[in-house]
Amino acid sequence: MLVLAGDIGGTKSWLAAFDTQQSNSIVAEKIYSSQQFDSLSAVVREFCRDFQLNSFRSACFGLPGPVTGEQAQLTNLPWLVTSQEIIQQCDIAKVKLINDFQAAALGIDAISTEQLVCLQEGSFNPQGNRLVVGAGTGLGVAPVVNTPQGFVPQPCEGGHMDFAPANELQQRLQRWLWQNWRHLSYERLLSGAGLQALYAFFSKLPLKEQESWPAPEQIQLWAQAGQAEAIKAINAFVQIYAAYIGNLALLWPAYAGIYIAGGIGAKLEPWMRKQGFLTKLQDKGRMSDLVAGMPVYLVKDPALGLKGAMMCAKTL
Repeated sequence: MLVLAGDIGGTKSWLAAFDTQQSNSIVAEKIYSSQQFDSLSAVVREFCRDFQLNSFRSACFGLPGPVTGEQAQLTNLPWLVTSQEIIQQCDIAKVKLINDFQAAALGIDAISTEQLVCLQEGSFNPQGNRLVVGAGTGLGVAPVVNTPQGFVPQPCEGGHMDFAPANELQQRLQRWLWQNWRHLSYERLLSGAGLQALYAFFSKLPLKEQESWPAPEQIQLWAQAGQAEAIKAINAFVQIYAAYIGNLALLWPAYAGIYIAGGIGAKLEPWMRKQGFLTKLQDKGRMSDLVAGMPVYLVKDPALGLKGAMMCAKTL
């Protein structure tokens, strides 16, 4: 009785097959480069060939983009995904498509406490709502409602809200980026490409030559080695991230926890632990105490979305 789970991103697609009759043991698991495939069905077929799997009882895929009914046009991949196409081409009885941060939110209860770093203790209330947010290839958000049946994540595209500069430096940054993108969303800054843009801004690199900008991993290494521009870029990233999460907390108070997922936060843990992060998070004027009262956790489990997709697939 195999079920399939997929955490699909603009950079990588992480698939795993589980046996529901063997304590949900993992039968097969592999990460693929999303850019090397022209569809999600092609990734699934490759996975089945790699592990000689023939069919699945059910599958759930967390997708980076808005899901409408049984299809999704992905934001950072040129894929139109439909559940019917996957059912027909991959021999899966039932397929569920959900937003990738809905999947991440479903995975919160499946991770261990060792994979959580408490950044702000706050006043935890188990009856409260949750909020899951995370920067990676893109920027995802999931408000999570606490119901009598458990926590229920809601689909959301909050990463595409307008960027709001908080000081003169960020206003200059905004004007610089406006040359390329008239609609400047938070995702343009709070993502891997966003960290590259911040480094380019502080290093005075040409805005039109994005293909020559250093990779996010390189910027992180330079910051650790003490390079001034890289440190400025990461500090700006963390400050903008904190202010953004504080904005979300005002919109969706989450006394059962704000969970920072996504690949970038965990990689920048030393910077996220600094007091400057909480200072910017709480910098909400008359509402500062409200935001300071919400617990904030950094999620270090890279399989969060995969675990959430697996939990969803089991319910099918």
